[in-house]
Amino acid sequence: MLESTARNLQSYETVETEPQVKSQEIAVTHKVAISKTESLLLIGLGILTLCLMTALVTMKVSMTSAQNSLDTVTTQISNTTTSNVNLQQEVSELTSYDRLSSFAKKHNLKMSNENVRNVAK
Repeated sequence: MLESTARNLQSYETVETEPQVKSQEIAVTHKVAISKTESLLLIGLGILTLCLMTALVTMKVSMTSAQNSLDTVTTQISNTTTSNVNLQQEVSELTSYDRLSSFAKKHNLKMSNENVRNVAK
């Protein structure tokens, strides 16, 4: 009773498997010709893009020019306003009561209520 429980591998046929040849699919790319309609559309799109770019640059230049003009006018307004304020201050100083009194004393002038007229608008 010396039988082995191991299988007798020699009794089985050995089958060799042939290496399977994998068929490689080669992707063939074909260039498709562009039709006349598509080429016209591409040309039109290119022209439209160029026109829009030119319009954008033109608008940007005109906007910059307008901004410069606005800055110039704003500066002129500021200078004129400052000049007006200075002139009003000078008028106020020249017509002050103290100055008129000192001028009257220099020239020997006297204030007489009989010669004063009140004018209302």
